[in-house]
Amino acid sequence: MNNVYNWYVITTRSRAEKKVSMGLSKIGVEHFLPLQKQLKQWKDRKQWVELPLFSSYIFVHTTEQQRNDVFHVQGVVKFLSIKGKLSVLTDEELERVRKICTQENEVQVSGDHLAKGEEVEVVEGSLKGLRGRIIEQMNNTYLYIQIENLGFVASFKIDKRIVKRVL
Repeated sequence: MNNVYNWYVITTRSRAEKKVSMGLSKIGVEHFLPLQKQLKQWKDRKQWVELPLFSSYIFVHTTEQQRNDVFHVQGVVKFLSIKGKLSVLTDEELERVRKICTQENEVQVSGDHLAKGEEVEVVEGSLKGLRGRIIEQMNNTYLYIQIENLGFVASFKIDKRIVKRVL
């Protein structure tokens, strides 16, 4: 058996991410629940709330032997697999997710010097070091970051002045 720690992706029951996170903490399993702040409006008030970035996903840092320990926590459904292979995140992919969680606001981009499909890297701000490709939707330009082992693409508007072409 392998004693190497990897970042695995577990799925949870719907809207159980925070409860599962607390349960994982109680049994001592290192994990990461990516959260994003959103302004929600009710009839009588507005309030900032933290919601999961990926619905029903939590990342756990464990060994192959200890993987089944997570099933002691109520709300854990299964480990994520893509095309029949257990999904394991690299440290770089996990860092991308962490940086995406720090993104606070969207910025309008005009694509005068960047072409669709070009690979770029963010050179300043909270997403510094993040790489992605330029895509266009409805005359707006977006940077998107693909996280291979999650099967997700995160996209957001970003100021063209803080990205450079990757050569």
